[in-house]
Amino acid sequence: MLFKEFTVLLNPQSRKIVIGICLNAIGGGMTLSLLLVYLHDMRDFTNTFGGLLLAYGSIVSIVASTPMGALVDRIGPKKVMIGGLILNSAAAFSLSQIETHMQAIFSLTFISIAGQAIWPSQTVILARVTPEKDRSKIFGFNFMLLNLGLGFGGLLSSLIIQENNLFSFQVMYWVDASTFLIYLAIALTLRGEKVNRYIPKQEEPSTGSYRDLFANKPLMLLGIAGVILFTFGYGTIQAGVPVFATQFLGLNPKWLGIIFGVNTLSIVLLQPLVMRVLEKYSKYTALIAISVIWALSWVFVGVAPYLPMVASGVALCVSQLIFALGEMVQAPTIPTLANELTQEHIRGRANAWMSLQWSVSGVLGPAITGLMLGADLATAWVFLMFIGCFLSIPIFLAMRKAARLQAQPSATRW
Repeated sequence: MLFKEFTVLLNPQSRKIVIGICLNAIGGGMTLSLLLVYLHDMRDFTNTFGGLLLAYGSIVSIVASTPMGALVDRIGPKKVMIGGLILNSAAAFSLSQIETHMQAIFSLTFISIAGQAIWPSQTVILARVTPEKDRSKIFGFNFMLLNLGLGFGGLLSSLIIQENNLFSFQVMYWVDASTFLIYLAIALTLRGEKVNRYIPKQEEPSTGSYRDLFANKPLMLLGIAGVILFTFGYGTIQAGVPVFATQFLGLNPKWLGIIFGVNTLSIVLLQPLVMRVLEKYSKYTALIAISVIWALSWVFVGVAPYLPMVASGVALCVSQLIFALGEMVQAPTIPTLANELTQEHIRGRANAWMSLQWSVSGVLGPAITGLMLGADLATAWVFLMFIGCFLSIPIFLAMRKAARLQAQPSATRW
């Protein structure tokens, strides 16, 4: 059985979390890639407004991450997650009803805030209820289910969406909102000290604040390296490859489904194999491998313009297969390491700090991509992405040194 080696590691609490994450991914897979289409085709908003709205959402996420991380540590992850799920469900539904620019801004504001409540909360719970020796496998399994949900959501949206039919788009957002409500029902059944535990302010260690977090040099370096790596990885792949494929290579938009489908299918099928390989290497080696693998994926993007039409599409598929391998290394390594480097009383803040990888790269990646591709600098763009993937390696090296100085004798092998 494909998932058996992971499912045996799940306990009742972690099982509920990964099921909820998979459900949310189904809703996200339906709506995320079609948001700009919905805003433009159904609501008559310009693509410029749509792009600025997404950038605004990332900025809100950056601002919200700090107080949400502190809130997780203060009142406990379960309460924060429940609040985030309620807010996200309402915001997803509201997005189906928008008619004005301001309504769209309000909807995305609440979606972004809710995301920063849900993500660190569920990560903290998953880390707390999972024995340290099993965390890498559980985070890897979680990532596999996340992609399975995204892929299924994309397939579901293709069955629901009808061209120039507003109601079909609204149904898609209603389904998305319902996934948060189902996750909410699951979250309410979470039990045990580890999902509710929090440290009252009067009992919090004197250093228990963001000061304590910022004093954790290895964690700070991991977060900074992650932002750089994700900017030249996720941020630019998602924003740039569709434009590069259709406008610079002249590929039919249907190729995009194939290209990104290769990515999703690869993760679902190969994550167990990659997890077994990772057991043989240190987390430090895995971090370096992510940079190298993602740089290699850009090589195939770079050669695509020099190939015949179909071959260029195949090259982008190969690129996404390679990129997926890097994702399969990243998903269990970075969150596991972040939680290992963090004291319990600031783990919510730490996971909020690590979530900045996504939100900051979500601003920088599309901005760099838009400027360079808009100026017809496609070749330079690919080369910059290739070089950019290596920029995190010196920071990972510095992090390794700092972690060794900070580590206890029983610390995890590096």
